[in-house]
This record gives sequence, structure tokens and C-alpha cells, in this order.
Amino acid sequence: MILALATACATKVAEPWHDFTFDGWSDKWYPAHELLEYSYGDQYRMVRASVIKPEHPINEGKKMLPPTEGVSGPMPVGEFLFVKWRIKATGELVEDRVDLRQRLPKDMNDHGLTFVIEGKQLYVYVITTKVRNSDLPPNKKTSLSRYRETFEVYPTNELSKKI
Repeated sequence: MILALATACATKVAEPWHDFTFDGWSDKWYPAHELLEYSYGDQYRMVRASVIKPEHPINEGKKMLPPTEGVSGPMPVGEFLFVKWRIKATGELVEDRVDLRQRLPKDMNDHGLTFVIEGKQLYVYVITTKVRNSDLPPNKKTSLSRYRETFEVYPTNELSKKI
């Protein structure tokens, strides 16, 4: 029995401490875009929400999700990021599903993942622990790039050259 327990613990997939955040206010995609659904992987319910298929009663009956959210802690690294949004000016619905398996660092510990919406385009970024000179303006579409070294992993993959 002890051997089985030790084996189960030894084979458990590590859940690195990392962040999943987005901020439509600071990144200036809200209110021009209304967030309808997102899912960072499918293993952890705290990093997914939907007004179309509410998994939590708090989302039921809402026309859009809050434009800002953040979760930090030990959690599974998502294999994908799915985002669905409405372009408010036209009413057009847009969705994108990004396969993250070859786009994220091998070790996500103490890193962050965020996204920015711009029209029909989704941008996904990895935020590292490396501090950046905050006197400089952000060098990516996310305001988080003002403070930390940040890599775009979608639609381009700047990390593929670094991993």
C-alpha cells in the first residue's frame, strides 16, 4: 500500500505556480470588444468562463464577461487557449483556439499568460520573471510588458527561438 501511494505521488504531474490574467481596460481592447468565453486548457475550472454555457451561476444571464480577470497559483499548464468575443461596433462574433503545446516555455513556474484582443486578431503573451525598466513604454500590446520581459507566442512565436 505504501509503495502504491509513493508511486502515485511520484507520477503526479507537477502544477507550476503561474498566472493566467487578462485586462481589457489596461490593454485597451475593452469596451470595443466584449468577452463572451475563454478557457485556458480544460483541467482547471478557475481559468474558464462563458456567457454562452455558464459553468457558474454568477455568469448566467450576462451578455458579456468582465474584461479583467486573474488567477495565480499552482495549476495545470493549459494545452490550449480558447477565446470568443464580440466586436461591439459590428456585432460580429469571433473566436480563436490556440494550441499552446509548442508555444510555451518548458517550465511555466513563476511565469504568466495573458491575451489581448484587437479586432478579429487574438494576441497571446508569456510574461517572464525578468524585470524590465518601467520607465520605457510597453514593448508589446499588453501593458504587462512595461514591467516584465514579455514574449508574443501567438500569432507569432518569439519563444520558439528561445526555448
